[in-house]
Parts: sequence; structure tokens; C-alpha cells
Amino acid sequence: YDLEYQINLMQMRDDPYKGRGAGIVSVLFDIDPDEEDNEKMEELIQAFEKVWNKDRMECEDFQRKKRRLHSKLYDLVTEGKEEATFHSKLRAARHLAEEDQDWDPWHKKILRSIWFFGYEGSLTEPPCSEFVEWRIMREPAYISTQQLNRLKKILFNHVDSECRRTSVHSKENGVARPLQPLNNDLYTGHNLFECTCLDFLSDVQREELKQSKCAFVEREEFGFDPNTYTKEWNKEVHPYDSAEEFWAATGTEPWWA
Repeated sequence: YDLEYQINLMQMRDDPYKGRGAGIVSVLFDIDPDEEDNEKMEELIQAFEKVWNKDRMECEDFQRKKRRLHSKLYDLVTEGKEEATFHSKLRAARHLAEEDQDWDPWHKKILRSIWFFGYEGSLTEPPCSEFVEWRIMREPAYISTQQLNRLKKILFNHVDSECRRTSVHSKENGVARPLQPLNNDLYTGHNLFECTCLDFLSDVQREELKQSKCAFVEREEFGFDPNTYTKEWNKEVHPYDSAEEFWAATGTEPWWA
């Protein structure tokens, strides 16, 4: 996939011994086959670009101040006029970057399905703590090549107000996340599971169909290939009739408990 988009959901648990709980929703992106822009991602990219431009200009302002401190020949008149023009542009960039904007991270142009793959895992940056419930959305979203290239520029070439590169992919910082050990223990590890229409339907579907999930014979109507989602698959992945039955049988509890 060309891009990953994450929504991080954090909570503080009442029990101090259980610490924090977190859910991270991950959406993978493909390049649109017709090279059409994703209109919702375009809103996000433009907002990022405003901040990127503002930070780049603040970096330039930082460099200008350093040069003035070390310059022996400083033309107050000529430099003053140029500085006034630059700072006018800087103020405009700051104003654009600080504009309030409503944006829906759950928009259907991004989350194209309600069903997902899941596993218990860790943060994607040090200290890589293991308290995350990952949800990888089943259907990838789409973005154009030009939008992807603009995101690469924003993420990989960003500098802060003192000209320090912020991307973990920069030469200075390297990659943030080291390789982690694989842990596939069924009850304590990163066991992968998939939620489909056999597990739940959307609120709209429940209202229209008057049912909470699809029947096994209906799976193809909801986009699940019967050659992949076979009776054998169903028996293997649905050994319990409910989550409560699973927790009771395994002695585990939900992550939010």
C-alpha cells in the first residue's frame, strides 16, 4: 500500500494498575486507478500545507536573526524594508495556519467499510508499549499520485521554527520504531482476528434489515467472497457464539474493562 492513515483513540482507565487503554484505527491507501483526487484528503493536505509553509517561514526568520547577529555590515535601511515585507508574509502564513476548520476523520471517502482486521499490539514509536487495540479497516481508501507526493513533501521535509527536521525518516532522526518480537499466543499475544457482517452490521443496516448481523448464507450480499469465507473458515473463526462466551472460556476480559 502507498499510504497508511491512523486515528488514535486514547483513554485513561479508572484502575491505576491497568494503566492506559488505546484503540488505533488504521486505513490503508491505494493510488486511485483513475488518478482522481480524494476530496476529503485534499482538505487535510491543504491544512497541513498551511502549517508546513508557516513553519518554513519561521525557520527562515530564525536564520535571518542569526545572520543579523553575526553580520558586521548591516544596512538598517535596505534590510529594514525587506524585513518588513518578509514579516508581513510571515504574519499572513501564521494566520492561515491558525484558521479553525471542521474536518471529519471518519468520512466515507476514508473509511469505506465498517469491518476490519484486529489484534492486540503496541505503539508504533518508542517505547512501543503494548496497550493498543489495532483495527485495520478491510477496504483500502484511494488517493491520487499528486496528493501522495504532496504528503511526502509535508512529512519528510518539514522543519520546525528553529529549522530542525521533524520527520522520523530524516537522516538526523532515523526510523523511530525498531523491529519487535512476534508474539502469536492466542490469549496473551497478537492473535489476528477479522470482524465481518457475521459479527455486526451498521446502525443503518440494522434499522433497515431489522437484524444485528448477516446470516452465513447472506455473506456474499455484503461483499464477502464465499470462496474465501467458507464453512470451514466460519467454524474456525467463530468457535464462540458471543464475546462474553469467549471471555468466560479464556479467562480474559475486553481491553476497556
